[in-house]
Amino acid sequence: MRWNGARSGFKELRRLHLGAFSRGQANAYGVSDRTLAVRCRSGLIQRLYRGVYVDFSGPVPWETRVWAAWLAYGPEAALGGETALRRYGLVGQWGDDVIRLEIPHERRVRRQVGVVLTRCRDFDSRVAGSREPPIVRLEVAVLAVASRLPRREGAIALVLDTCRQRRTTPQRLLAELDRLQRLPRRALLVEVLEDAAEGIESFLELSYLRKVERAHGLPAAVRQVRASNGRGIVYRDLEYEDYGLIVELDGRAGHDDTGSRWRDMSRDNAALMAAKPTLRFGYQLVGDPCAAAAQVARVLRALGWRDLPTPCTPTCSVLSTLADLGSAAHAI
Repeated sequence: MRWNGARSGFKELRRLHLGAFSRGQANAYGVSDRTLAVRCRSGLIQRLYRGVYVDFSGPVPWETRVWAAWLAYGPEAALGGETALRRYGLVGQWGDDVIRLEIPHERRVRRQVGVVLTRCRDFDSRVAGSREPPIVRLEVAVLAVASRLPRREGAIALVLDTCRQRRTTPQRLLAELDRLQRLPRRALLVEVLEDAAEGIESFLELSYLRKVERAHGLPAAVRQVRASNGRGIVYRDLEYEDYGLIVELDGRAGHDDTGSRWRDMSRDNAALMAAKPTLRFGYQLVGDPCAAAAQVARVLRALGWRDLPTPCTPTCSVLSTLADLGSAAHAI
């Protein structure tokens, strides 16, 4: 049967697959291999993978290539890794446009250019419910990608960003890690997610908790404090509630646009009107956490904290910086 004689169901199938279709599907709707070859030569369709075509010429969008790659290896295949994260709509930099699929470990298939395959012994338990094309569960994809990123900082940022975007929770990721006992970086991810369960939402917040607060013996702050600024609800990164000190941590995420900066200023102004001083730190604290700890300690002591910060190392400058800050305050 010629292309235009194919039943309307074939057109609907191609629409659902964003233009992608397999040779087997075309044959099932009466389109012969000869018709496919003629249309390929004339440029009306193009072959993307072995036995898989798209029904248009020109550049192929990523979403269509996802369908085409799955058709090349399905039905026992599922989107995985960065492809799954991008498909879920997780905000991030997912590198190149390679399509990543997971398949059962026992399958033996021919690899094709532009598709990366991962064989999994627990394939069925990794795949989400009735989604098309099939996709591994979000928690599985996040942990799989985090386990093989080149830098540990990237792994930390990925799991925290996923939770901050409210795509999953630290508890769900920890439950998945219980099942993945041999996952690379498992101990690191467990440690980070346990802190995330206490309110840590970014790499900068984690750095503050570990390198500033814990390392220097500062009081424990409360994270993600819900408050009203008179116009709505805001969340403060952390607050030392016993002393009325607020600390805001401004990383790149969530503070780049004009609207976000206006919300930050409104939040700080509301804190000032409530007689709560606010300290604000950026990524500089990662490189000099001792100086940040000294600044926080100086304000805490002015607000009633009676202890002193603890040097994090023999060469830590927190106490000398604290003394310098005190001298400068008296001079003023």
